[in-house]
Amino acid sequence: GASLLWGHEWIVLQMSVGEAYTRWMDQLHSQTIKIRGALFKPDILVVADPLAVTHIMQKHVYDYPHSDVVRPRIARLLGKSLGWVEGEAEHKRMRNLVAPSLAPDALRRGTPDVYGAAEQLAVNLELHLLEQGGSTIVSIVDWVNQATLEVIGRLGFGHDFGGGRSGDAQKILGAWRAMATMGVSQMGHLAIMMLRRLPMLNYLPLKALRVQGDVRKTIHEDVARELLRRDANKDLGVKDKDLLTRLISAQKAGLIGREELMDHVRFHITNMAGAETTAQSLAYAIWELALNPHVQTRLRGEAMAYHGSPSYDDFQSQFPYLDAVTREVLRLHPAAPYMERVSSQEDVLPLRHPINGKEGRAISSVPVAAGQTIIIPITTMNTMCSVWGDGKKFRPDRWMGELPPKDLCSTGWSHMMTFSDGPRTCVGYKFAIFQFKVILFTLVRRFEFKDTAAVIIDKVASSLQPVVQGQEELGPRLPVHVSLR
Repeated sequence: GASLLWGHEWIVLQMSVGEAYTRWMDQLHSQTIKIRGALFKPDILVVADPLAVTHIMQKHVYDYPHSDVVRPRIARLLGKSLGWVEGEAEHKRMRNLVAPSLAPDALRRGTPDVYGAAEQLAVNLELHLLEQGGSTIVSIVDWVNQATLEVIGRLGFGHDFGGGRSGDAQKILGAWRAMATMGVSQMGHLAIMMLRRLPMLNYLPLKALRVQGDVRKTIHEDVARELLRRDANKDLGVKDKDLLTRLISAQKAGLIGREELMDHVRFHITNMAGAETTAQSLAYAIWELALNPHVQTRLRGEAMAYHGSPSYDDFQSQFPYLDAVTREVLRLHPAAPYMERVSSQEDVLPLRHPINGKEGRAISSVPVAAGQTIIIPITTMNTMCSVWGDGKKFRPDRWMGELPPKDLCSTGWSHMMTFSDGPRTCVGYKFAIFQFKVILFTLVRRFEFKDTAAVIIDKVASSLQPVVQGQEELGPRLPVHVSLR
């Protein structure tokens, strides 16, 4: 069913994210397939085989850099920081610079900041509901975005975004929303296909690319410089070792330049540990609770049974059902639904599940040419029915029983690729999970969520974006009926 001009890529982009890959792999009984690229681009290799993915991400990740579509997009959005850098030495240098600020000890110190942001969200939402008579329909993704931006502002930079409602916060969120709205549009889909075929378009002033640069520009002009001015004359020796302190110290020591420092600030405000990505996951969590009231009731019961505010360590061990809900949401709705890489040299991918050749011969490895574009379909891997049984169903209880055999799954966190795998595993994944749990714990205690019957389609604009069927032109939205308890 490939188009002569647009190949299979147009089909992939028109369907809910991951759906086309899942359908084709089911039809072909294979976890490794090739699809036709748009505009006569060479075939794209789509790899969901767990052994092949481990080979790429754990053992040879630096031989598979981001593609010519992804890397320039990261630079436009976030600058040349941890998500952009390639090469083992540079990647390790940047990772070691920021990792201590996202480690468990730092999160324990920062727990009040996370609670503060969660509480501010709850108060703002409560006031809004009181104005509406106690209940109303909201696009929940817009609300949780405010909270996660506030968390990274407080914990990472000691900056108050006013609960996500200050002028600079609204500029950041507005720029990101404009980018996401363009990304999920037909123009955004065309841009992806054209950039894969004609990478030189990355350097033209196209509208689909300008809106990505607007996010970076907004943070640079309205936030990053102010943060640095505010901290320039402070005694770094008496301040907690948050991320901004570490970055300024590194610059003063000559370890990084000013532009790299600014790029780190931009990257962490918009992406790291999820000002945006965690917000998307939280929005999907609340939507799933609305769709599954029995899960919501059970989760609320566990949360209400605890008196007071749990510590960081409590969240690691005292709430088994919250943990199961968290893992199930991140399985079904990974913020990064796929990864796109390109081989820098010839290679051979080993397969856990051999492919049946044309003559019925089992093929246990796939040769890869230099320059081959490879897509790792994370949503497809996380939801395969051949691995998870009822892989498409939201069922948190699966995490409280026997899980699929390890050799059928990826080697990433919780047998999933949600946070990638290997040396490039998300450096802030523990932070992301912690703030996810705190905010969800806070909200489920105080509000009740109900389904609105809106049909949601998953799209991609840098990260997973929910859109309402029939209202795609409005951009990312996730309507949920919310009421006071």
